[in-house]
Amino acid sequence: MANVDAPRGFTPVHHRPDKYRRYYKGTDAGIIGVGDPVVRQADSADPEGRPEIVRATTGSAITGVVVGIEPTRSDLSQLYLASADTGYVLVDDDPESLFYVQDNGGATGIVVANIGEHIDSVAAIDADTTTGRSKYELDTEAIATDNTWRIERLVQRADNEVGANAEWVVSVNLHTDANASATRKTEV
Repeated sequence: MANVDAPRGFTPVHHRPDKYRRYYKGTDAGIIGVGDPVVRQADSADPEGRPEIVRATTGSAITGVVVGIEPTRSDLSQLYLASADTGYVLVDDDPESLFYVQDNGGATGIVVANIGEHIDSVAAIDADTTTGRSKYELDTEAIATDNTWRIERLVQRADNEVGANAEWVVSVNLHTDANASATRKTEV
């Protein structure tokens, strides 16, 4: 059975809501949806003084992944923050978190031999404005040392198998608060 191609970005595996932090999204962050990897900025325009985030670029260290979006007061049904919107997001910024994410299918997808390797996500992409979910996926052509993510294992589920568009559990390899300039993988 072929895997379903339905990217949803990064979803925490074992989430601890007490570990989520509130961040500010300014007008230069692009469209932000649940599941988008983000990075904290040096300066913040937030009137409450909270740290400001933007969508992370491929291959860079991240601060965390958006797990929730506070609705804008002008449109309570909006499930994402548009480019011009300012607002607040909840971010899983724990460097030890694990996430589910789909691979982009590539030629064959990710194989079991890639477990433990580092990988990047696809280039920055706007969230789905209908569902409010991220469209990020793992880039099967970007498996190399010191990439953002580390492949931990295949998601164990009856409708998921090794091959194109499989879902994988990943950890953050490059995090702004833990070894942002070096791999977290230790050679023995």
